[in-house]
Amino acid sequence: MIKTPILIIGAGPTGLMLSAQLHRYGAPHVIVDLKDGITELSKALGVQARTLEQYRQLGIADAALSEGFIARNVRFVVKGRTRAQIQFGEIGGDLSPYPYLFILEQSRNEALLHDYISARGGKVQWSSEVVDLKKHDAGYTGTIRRGDGREEAFECRYLIGCGGAHSAVRHLLEMPFKGETNEQLFFVADMNIELEMEKQGLLLAINKKEFLAFFPMSGENQYRVIGILPPTVEDPHDFPFEVLKTHVDEVLDIPAQITGHSWYSGYRVHHRIVDTFRNGNAFLAGDAAHIHSPAGGQGMNTGLGDAVNLGWKLAAVVNGWYDEKILDSYNEERRPFGVQLVRTTDQAFTVIVSPSTTARLFRTYLLPVILSVMLKFEPLRRFMFKTISQTRITYRGSSLTDGSRSGTLHSGDRFPWFEWEGGNSFDWLSDSGYVVLRFGEAGGMEIPDWSGPVVQIAVAGAAADAAERAGFPRNGVVIVRPDMHIAKLIAG
Repeated sequence: MIKTPILIIGAGPTGLMLSAQLHRYGAPHVIVDLKDGITELSKALGVQARTLEQYRQLGIADAALSEGFIARNVRFVVKGRTRAQIQFGEIGGDLSPYPYLFILEQSRNEALLHDYISARGGKVQWSSEVVDLKKHDAGYTGTIRRGDGREEAFECRYLIGCGGAHSAVRHLLEMPFKGETNEQLFFVADMNIELEMEKQGLLLAINKKEFLAFFPMSGENQYRVIGILPPTVEDPHDFPFEVLKTHVDEVLDIPAQITGHSWYSGYRVHHRIVDTFRNGNAFLAGDAAHIHSPAGGQGMNTGLGDAVNLGWKLAAVVNGWYDEKILDSYNEERRPFGVQLVRTTDQAFTVIVSPSTTARLFRTYLLPVILSVMLKFEPLRRFMFKTISQTRITYRGSSLTDGSRSGTLHSGDRFPWFEWEGGNSFDWLSDSGYVVLRFGEAGGMEIPDWSGPVVQIAVAGAAADAAERAGFPRNGVVIVRPDMHIAKLIAG
């Protein structure tokens, strides 16, 4: 029988990140997955700056960067002609150590997280699924069925559903997954394509009522291609690759040679979210809690953010560092962002795929011009980067936030990135636990209700000057949460 304080169901990116966070804080847990190993498919591609910052805390950001691809621009090809070429470059400027759009296949993200877990003695129990679940006062009991048919009982205090859109935990707990399904059929394919243009970034091809999006991948001449399936396809799960090949050739309308593919699939786009991310001592994270269109490359990153937010709080409770009430803040902080994300990606998706004449004219002629103009203005570039990179996420309305502020910084905000000669602000946040930054003559400070690890750092000299320019008090204390969000700002 499995007895564990925390049972994670699902070892995709979200479940693996949650396991990595729990290992970081030494919290015992078990993680299982129906698959027989980490995915071999690329699936999600975009890795946003906030995710790389979270990888940095785990010490795996450099490994990720060594395997991926920085997208420098986006080209709009309309009816075979390049209508606009928009430069991204380091669009985030000095906002993050990762101020660009980064591409790394989901399979490689999973492998990096799995390696982190394995290096700390962790192990995913593959080919395992939950087939029975009962709730009781102390948590949950149930049955796990192995790939060879064996069944094993389990008992846990906390149950975490990270099993994706078809989450067994969500189904077994009968948690409604409200939203809509788009009737149009779409496809995703990883193709080898030889194009008569340098592989630098994204390519959006628009032709009449059709569109294709090409995302560069790490392999030579390898692209992730997303688009609407031609009307001749009725079953998104049963159609030959030749149909896609012909369709891509017609819509792209520029010299290109498709030399092969590694996989392809049809699908429908859903926009759904649960009413609450918590049900008793059960929690949902990632696609188990919210699904939406791939517009903006937010899906995998949002699940990873869920895991980071929940991970340190679960560890705090299981390790006896904080009262169980802290777990309420997970739903308070992550669901509002999920609601906003589902709404905005739905709106963007509608513009991209709508067959109406107005929408077609907008995306064909106006959108390239609007984006070209917007990205010439630094304030708009910064806003766009903050939004897409998820560095703009704030928890100001959380019960963990006291409303304190200093300049433009508020408690609940992401801790800002800044540098000075010989150092940077994120180096302060590499250890696990809370961080107390003391400026000027300020002394140390205890964290209310917290008995876990605390790092006390006296900030002076060039570091203090850089912090003041970033909005921190010259004299005072700044308390930073384990997930790199500001907990408290005290001036004077």
